[in-house]
Amino acid sequence: MAELWTDAYSGRGDGEGRVEPYDPSELAASAAEGVVSVVEDDGGEVIGAIVFRPPDSGGKAVAGEGEAEHSRLAVAEAARGRGTGRALSELCIAQARGVGAHAIALWSRPYQVPAHRLYESLGYRRAPERDSRDADGRRLVFVLDLD
Repeated sequence: MAELWTDAYSGRGDGEGRVEPYDPSELAASAAEGVVSVVEDDGGEVIGAIVFRPPDSGGKAVAGEGEAEHSRLAVAEAARGRGTGRALSELCIAQARGVGAHAIALWSRPYQVPAHRLYESLGYRRAPERDSRDADGRRLVFVLDLD
């Protein structure tokens, strides 16, 4: 999964995005703070992954009080456009509803336009007032109200 995340998030945008590869310890940290879900192909290769963080978990970057967070959605390039990202995102939405979150938030890089279209098709709205920057660039925030 570290390799999948590195491929999805590193060096993709003009001056935006991660430069260093992800380390397996970052996967362990995500798993400790949330629920990691994966999709595998017929050969057992991980082709998609996402992390769900419930409202009371640590490690959330953009979720507010009572909000869950959907993070680190990554789909292998060869598997994109086949519904994997949608299925993983819908899983997080179901998990958020299951724990009684009133909303679910996520952030995305500006260059991840196909992901933005996916989020908007699922009902997320842009929340530019919550945008921020981290060491790797701008974070655009999207929120889905569940109430």
